[in-house]
Amino acid sequence: MIKDTTNNVTHAGETHASPEVPAEEQVVHEGFSLGRSLRDPRTLISFAFAFAIILFVFRGFNVDLAQTWLYIRGANWGLLLTGLIVFYFTFPLRALRWRLLLDNAGVPVRQGRKSWASMPALMEYMYLSWFANCIVPAKLGDAYRGYLLKRNGHVSFSATFGTIFAERLLDMLGLFTFLVISGWFVFGTHLPPATNVIFISGIILVVVILSGLAGMHWFSPYIRRFMPQRLLRVYEPFETAALRSFRPHILPSLAIMTAGVWLLEGFRLFFVVQALGVEGLQLDLSVIVFIALASSLLTAIPFTPAGLGIVEGTVMGVLLLFLPAATNAEAVSSQNLALAVTFLDRGINFWSIVIIGFFLYIFSKRK
Repeated sequence: MIKDTTNNVTHAGETHASPEVPAEEQVVHEGFSLGRSLRDPRTLISFAFAFAIILFVFRGFNVDLAQTWLYIRGANWGLLLTGLIVFYFTFPLRALRWRLLLDNAGVPVRQGRKSWASMPALMEYMYLSWFANCIVPAKLGDAYRGYLLKRNGHVSFSATFGTIFAERLLDMLGLFTFLVISGWFVFGTHLPPATNVIFISGIILVVVILSGLAGMHWFSPYIRRFMPQRLLRVYEPFETAALRSFRPHILPSLAIMTAGVWLLEGFRLFFVVQALGVEGLQLDLSVIVFIALASSLLTAIPFTPAGLGIVEGTVMGVLLLFLPAATNAEAVSSQNLALAVTFLDRGINFWSIVIIGFFLYIFSKRK
């Protein structure tokens, strides 16, 4: 459990954590430090692991980088820009949904100065947290988002983190639902082995998060009875916010917004595929949605930053199920096409966040 350290803030609005404090605690105390994070051994190990996977994928699929580059150079940059815009439309939609969760949970974001809880501010917190998730493993960006709202809005970190937990549950339920539906249209009841890691990961994540929510609801009296008082003061606002986030009257709105987010994610990849415009890439929309959602699901695996390496390898493997591979020459072409799609798509949903997020992090007054 992440501790609420509101009382540890100094008069200058900063905190001081011991060098021995774990990274999770440092994010809650001090926010996200880019320099410290890049020097953290866990970050270095996670990036080494990610690039080892990418190298293994390159060698295993026997790709021709020169041919892949030709596909990329021939892409329609107008359609790629459309895919980028579609992807970035998810951020205001996510911010609006988060504000609805905050309101429903009773977190006082409407009080005081409006600037720290306005839509632009919530979008900035959201984007900075995604940037952090692309730099460090273990989804520490979620804790950073809670810190940003606590620091700028002087609200409870525990309550804020409860709404982020609720948001992650909505995302996993929506994502897995759409993944199953699109998978049914694509594969029917005969799932290829290459998709096992996708569905197994989704089932595990959904079960873990639902079990946590159900445990808070059904076993709250027992949890509170045996929890030390120091931790109880942190846990109570987290539990209250997480459970109140799902009050029935806003569930339809939450469902519509969540569906909108994942449909936009699917259309992001649709425009990437259309941008290449290569014969053999005329994939059905259900296939494209399935691959896009599989990519998003695997970013939740906390071993590498935003699923780096894991996403690339799995997406290429799934793409190769649908690209032509009748002869050895076509097989090589299919592999290069798959790499081009993967590279361009990750350029939008990973590397653009790293690049733009870096400048936002440098110049942000709210960080």
